[in-house]
Amino acid sequence: MIKEKKKFQSILSIDPYNQRYYRYHNESLSPVGKLQFKSVNYFTSFIANKDLIIAPVNVSRNIEEEDLAGALEDKAYDELGLDPATEYIIHYEEFESEGEGRDFQLFILERNRYEEIFEEVREELRYMDLVLPAPLLYQSLYDYEILERRKVHCFLYFTHYDATLTFYKDGKYLYSKSINYSLDQLYDHYCEIAGKTVDEKQFFRIFQKEGVKTTHLEYQQNLIKLFNEIFITINDIVIYTKRAYKVDVIDQMFIGSELGPISGADEYAQNYLGLYSTSMIFDFGIKSDEWYIDQLHYMIILSTKKYWEDPDVLINFTQNPRPPAFPKRASGQFVLTLVAALLLASAYPLYFMVSSYLLDLNNFRLSKEERRLGAEVHKYKQLLGKKKKEIKRLDKEIARLKKTFHAKEKTLKAVYNKKVNYRLKSNQLASFAQDMEKFAVNAEAMGNKGDRFILTLDADRGRDITSLVKYITHKYSHEIRHIDIERIAEDKNTSAYTGVLKVDMR
Repeated sequence: MIKEKKKFQSILSIDPYNQRYYRYHNESLSPVGKLQFKSVNYFTSFIANKDLIIAPVNVSRNIEEEDLAGALEDKAYDELGLDPATEYIIHYEEFESEGEGRDFQLFILERNRYEEIFEEVREELRYMDLVLPAPLLYQSLYDYEILERRKVHCFLYFTHYDATLTFYKDGKYLYSKSINYSLDQLYDHYCEIAGKTVDEKQFFRIFQKEGVKTTHLEYQQNLIKLFNEIFITINDIVIYTKRAYKVDVIDQMFIGSELGPISGADEYAQNYLGLYSTSMIFDFGIKSDEWYIDQLHYMIILSTKKYWEDPDVLINFTQNPRPPAFPKRASGQFVLTLVAALLLASAYPLYFMVSSYLLDLNNFRLSKEERRLGAEVHKYKQLLGKKKKEIKRLDKEIARLKKTFHAKEKTLKAVYNKKVNYRLKSNQLASFAQDMEKFAVNAEAMGNKGDRFILTLDADRGRDITSLVKYITHKYSHEIRHIDIERIAEDKNTSAYTGVLKVDMR
C-alpha cells in the first residue's frame, strides 16, 4: 500500500450509472465535475448488484488449481443456465466449507453489459484500475472495524438504478438480492398508486427531506401504501435468507439511499421484519464539505486502500487495466532484452532490428483493425439505441390506445345495460297490482321515485297486508335491494287496516 500511495496522488471514485465522480486526496472527499485522465489518479468503480449473477457452486477437492477456473466456468454454464452464445466475465472467491467439496461464490457479468456501463467513462479515461462488485463494498466496513464482525447484518440501499438487500455474516458476504424498487422505479410505483403523474423533482425533494413521514397528507398516504408493498417483498427475502443460509437471528438492519437517510423507514423494519434498524450513515474517517455523499463512494475508497494492501482479497472486474511498469511489460522486457543482447552480442544487431520492425508493423496493423471494428460497433450501438426508443414510443401509444378502448368499452356496457336491462316502471306497478289481488289488498295510491316504489295499502285484515309483504319479499328477492312498511294501522271508523309499503329495486 505504501508503494501505491507514492505512485498515485488521488483515488477517483466513479459512479458509471449516475455519472457522479469524487476525488479522494489528503483524507478528504470532494466532487469532480468532469472526468479527465491523469496518470497520478487511481480510477476505481463498481458494478451494481442488478447487473451481476451471483451464485454459490461446489466442486470436488480433487480438481487441480490450474484446472479450477475451467471447472468453475463449466459449473456456471451447467447449473446457472448461462447462454452459450453470450460472452461472460466470471470471477470467484472461495469461502470456508466442510465436506468433500470446495465451495465458491461466483460473480458473473455479461461482457456486453460491462461495455455499456463504462462506455461514457472510456471516452474520457484510458484505464480503469479497479472495478468491484457492489455487494462486496460492504466488506470495507468490517476491514476497517466500523462494524463488528461477529454479527449478522442486513443492508437495504436505494439508488436511482437499483435497490439492493445485502446480507453479511461474521464480516463475510452472505447473499444479496435486487428488488424492483430503485428510486426511479419507486417514483413510477408512486404515480401508479396516486393514479396520476406527479412532478418528479417535487417528489424526490419531499422524499429526500421528509421520507415516509412527510407532512404532505397525499404524499404520506401513498408512500405508506408503497412502503407496505416494499417491506412485504423484503420480508419474503429475509425469510428465504434465514432458511437457505441457516441464519437464526439478524442482529441489525441498515437502511439508506443515495439521496440520504429515509425518515420513517426504521419503523417498517420493526413492524414488518421485527428487526432493529438504523440509518445507513457510518463514520468513515473521511472529511467532506458535502452535506451528504452516496455511502457507496466512501466504501469504494476504503475498498481501494484494502486492494492496495492485498490485491487477492477483492474481485476486480476491470477489462482495461493500467499496463504494468515498463520493465514488467512484454514490450518493455523485449526492449531491455534487445539492449542487453546488443551489448552482449553486437554481431546480431540487424536481426533484432528487423524483429522490432516486424513487431511494430504488426501492432500498427492490429491497431488499425481495432479502430475499424470500434467504429462498426459504435454504429450498431447507435442503431440499437434508436430501435429501443422507437419500441418505447410504441409501447406508450399502445398504452394510450388501451386506455381509450377501456373507456369506450365501459360506456358501451352502460348503454347496453340501459337498453336491455332497464326496468319499465309501469310493468312493475302492474305486477304489484296483480300481487295485491291475490291477497284481497287494495291500493289507495301507487307510484315511484326512480327505483323506489311507494304503495299505500288498504285491507280488511292486517294479516292480509302482512302476507302480501312476505310474498313480495320472496317473489322479488333477487330484484329488491330494500323493502320496508310503516306500521299497519287500524282505521277506527271503517275497521280497515292501512299501511305504506316502500320497495327499493336494484
